[in-house]
Parts: sequence; structure tokens; C-alpha cells
Amino acid sequence: MMVVACSPAAEEPTQEPAEEPAIEEPEMAEVDFAVMPGGALEEALKGTYAGTTVTVDGAFEGNDPDGVKMAESVKAFEEATGIDVNYIGNKEFEATISVRIDAGDAPDIVDFPQPGKAAQFVEAGNVVDVTTFLSEEWLSQQYNQSWRDMATVGGIEAGVFHRFNGKSLVWYPKAAWEAAGYEIPETWDELMALTQQIADDGDTAWCIGIESGAATGWAATDWTEEMMLRTTSLENYDAWVAGELPFDSPEVKKAIETWSELWFNDDYVFGGRSSIVSTFFGDSPAPMFEAPPKCWMHKQGN
Repeated sequence: MMVVACSPAAEEPTQEPAEEPAIEEPEMAEVDFAVMPGGALEEALKGTYAGTTVTVDGAFEGNDPDGVKMAESVKAFEEATGIDVNYIGNKEFEATISVRIDAGDAPDIVDFPQPGKAAQFVEAGNVVDVTTFLSEEWLSQQYNQSWRDMATVGGIEAGVFHRFNGKSLVWYPKAAWEAAGYEIPETWDELMALTQQIADDGDTAWCIGIESGAATGWAATDWTEEMMLRTTSLENYDAWVAGELPFDSPEVKKAIETWSELWFNDDYVFGGRSSIVSTFFGDSPAPMFEAPPKCWMHKQGN
């Protein structure tokens, strides 16, 4: 536009400038939970990222109950945001995720079942700090500080927890248990005595299985963690988790020897001790639900 000097002309009515068309704020998809204003989720629900593809890897697979729930969640998220989620779930996740990252084919998001596995990738520089895209305000509103501390490795907040498994639970067939007259033990000695009582009655007390593909053995670490917390100090437990207390230390050996009193007695385990490593952990409690039960106790998370 040029501004020029002109001789005065006849005065004309002043013309009002044309109004710019109003920009309509896109409507947010309806969800049944609170959404923090100004965050990435709000933008996603407005369709800002529609058409974007996000790759997610994890351990949920196919028609397993967890796999079905994950697929339902992904579908609902895609419908609400227009984002295409490519979920790659498989039971060999612990092995395949290492191969993918080493090959430079890392997914955008990884759903780690074990925080310890995630820590390995943090230490290798493969993980982005979540505070780069989730605000401090949102994180502090959603999580107690203790959860955030557990997700922090070497000063990097590596992720957020979306699912929690309570461990140290012993399951039992309640109706059959009461009919048999068994009582709930309150100490380790009482638990061992009950285990022997069930064996004397001609049954096996425990169903135990730890087979889990490339991750076989993680269920045994649950038992070890339990016994570490019961037989040594919290400081030693933390040192063990941090890799500073080796597995052949007296403290860890004592923990393993404690649970081996149950595992390594063929009279105590359904199928005998040799079946433990070949029985899929998800199938291992099934004999407890037969009539009559073929085992009476099973230690597993929820």
C-alpha cells in the first residue's frame, strides 16, 4: 500500500472497515474425564493432530484379556482424536524392544511392564524426559510425588504410570478352603506349617508357574523381592534394585533360599518342582479352581 499526498477532494462518507471473519474454535470431542486446559490432550481432542500416526509397543497381545482392553482403549482414543495408533504388542516384548531400539527403529511410545527394563534405556540415552511435553502442573495434579520419583532415573522423568499391579498377594479357593477347615496363616512359619498340613492331607499346597517367553523368570523375581523386604533392610533392597547389591550377595541368597523352601519340595508344588519353569504363569492358578482343588494357594499380582 502506498500513501500519497493528494489535493483535497470532495468529502465522502467514511466507510467502515470490513470485519474479519471470526475464527471458530474447534469443538473438543466429548470424554468422561477432566481435561487440563491448554494441554496436548485438549489439542488432540480438538483434532489438532488428526491424521498423525503414533507407534506404540508393549506386552499386550491379541485376544488376551489385557490385549482386548488395550485394543478397546486404542480404538476409543483414535475415534476421539483422529490419531492413528499403530500398537505392536507381543509376548516376546522384552526381547524385541531391545532389537528394535538397537536397530534404530524405536517406537514413539513404549509401555514397559518392568520399570527396571525402562531404566536400562534411560541410562543408554534412548528415552525422552516426559516433562518436555507434559507440564509440571499436569504431572503434579495427576501423580503423588512418590510415583514421579519412581519414574525418575538419573534425573530424567522417564514416563508415567498408567497401570498398577499389587503384588505379595496369595490367592486361595475360599469356599473349598473353608470347607477343608484351613486357617489363614499370619506368619511365614504358619504358612510353612499349613503347606505341610496340606501335603499330609494328600494334596499339593501351591500352584507355581514362571514361563513367560523371553521374559521367563520375572515371577520368580516377585518372590525374591517379597523375601528381600522381609529378610533384610530397605537400604539393602534399594541397593539391590540399583544394581549395587549383587544376586550372589548373602542378603539376596538368603531371600532366594527362603522361597526355595516351598518351590523345591515336590510335595508342595502341583506338578512338582520341574513343572515350575515350563508352566505359563497365566495358566498356573487354573488347577486351584477345579473341584476339588488340585492346589490351594497361588502367589501372583492382581
